[in-house]
Amino acid sequence: MKLKRKLLDVLFIVVLGVVSVAMLLAAQNYSAPAVKRFRETRLKTNILTAAGIAWTQADFQDVFGQRVREETRGGLTWYVADSLVIYEFRGRGLWGMIEGIATFDSALTHIVSVRVLSQEETPGLGDRIKEPDYLATYKDRTAAEPLELALRHKAEQPNEVDAISGATLSSQALMAIVSATAARLRAAKGGLQ
Repeated sequence: MKLKRKLLDVLFIVVLGVVSVAMLLAAQNYSAPAVKRFRETRLKTNILTAAGIAWTQADFQDVFGQRVREETRGGLTWYVADSLVIYEFRGRGLWGMIEGIATFDSALTHIVSVRVLSQEETPGLGDRIKEPDYLATYKDRTAAEPLELALRHKAEQPNEVDAISGATLSSQALMAIVSATAARLRAAKGGLQ
């Protein structure tokens, strides 16, 4: 009798597991188109914002189609708008992934702006990499050579960016991602010029 009860318990758990997995897969398949649309909308509106192009929720698709062109080469995809090169980056931070948008001049010699869209760094410390005041330190820095982190002093050289006190590793991670992004774009675009 005990064996029969245990077998029924195991069978119940297996059936419950199969039903749960089926429900999760159905929910994922149902929501996949909406998630894809959300990601496309987020990318397009962030590219328009990075390029300084005005848009509204009603017209961003048309504005994007008229003002932005997508280019792909060497496995990389970037966007060109008003002589700016815009790239959606993703890289490893201290605790998780850092995703954002880096904007460069057309020659890829200077950084126009950096925006962090999502990150998983330590709240109150490393997550300061997303603050506009910190990201402003990337503006007009060189993209023609590797960036370096200014430790124990303010960034003075054209290839230096400030570190965040108490979050040096998060600052280092973002700086390395942006620097690597510029190098990859220069290599990919090299064949286009």
